[in-house]
Amino acid sequence: MRFITIDEMEVITQKILNDYGFEVHTNGLVPVPIEEIIEFHYELSILWEDISYLKSDGIVMAAIYPNEKTIVMNESQKDLFKEKIGTRNFTFAHELGHWVLHASDESQLCLELETNKKVFYCRSKSRKPPEEFQADLFAGCILMPKPIIESFLNEIKRERTVNWQDLYWLKDELDVSITALKVRIEQLRLLHFDNKTIYNSPEEAMGQMSFNI
Repeated sequence: MRFITIDEMEVITQKILNDYGFEVHTNGLVPVPIEEIIEFHYELSILWEDISYLKSDGIVMAAIYPNEKTIVMNESQKDLFKEKIGTRNFTFAHELGHWVLHASDESQLCLELETNKKVFYCRSKSRKPPEEFQADLFAGCILMPKPIIESFLNEIKRERTVNWQDLYWLKDELDVSITALKVRIEQLRLLHFDNKTIYNSPEEAMGQMSFNI
């Protein structure tokens, strides 16, 4: 599996959005239509089935069957997805990431014993293989395009300090989770988070810690 830098991933996801007609510079603060991109741009099917049997150590959120061009969302997690739209969208984007980045690499696929089908599945556990980190990076980049996040935060910074209310408002506008948004913002080096405190950079956080000692 080839290593992909964050700059490369920005280019990959930006091209997908452009090809679909989602212009980040003109659309403003609206959610990326990730389900539409999956179904209409990539012509992948979306099904809901209980696929908890795929993994015993952790919760299976979804799976993708490349040969069938199908993403399967775990029916047993439907209440969670309904309650947390950000988690739902990130899971969809994560599975699309596997399709774009890994589906053509047979060595990355698992074999589902019950059906003998090749499958990627997204599971909730602390230790992830490299392809799962890549799919997460893809999801963050496509759901929270760099120009949108940069423009929003830099506009606030010109007038005042960014606060949690700003970030919760932004996550609601983009239909993402606050956790995913924080990760994305730190990837872009726009802010740094330490517990519940927001800093402009890691250096500012370290300086504040030194000052408090």
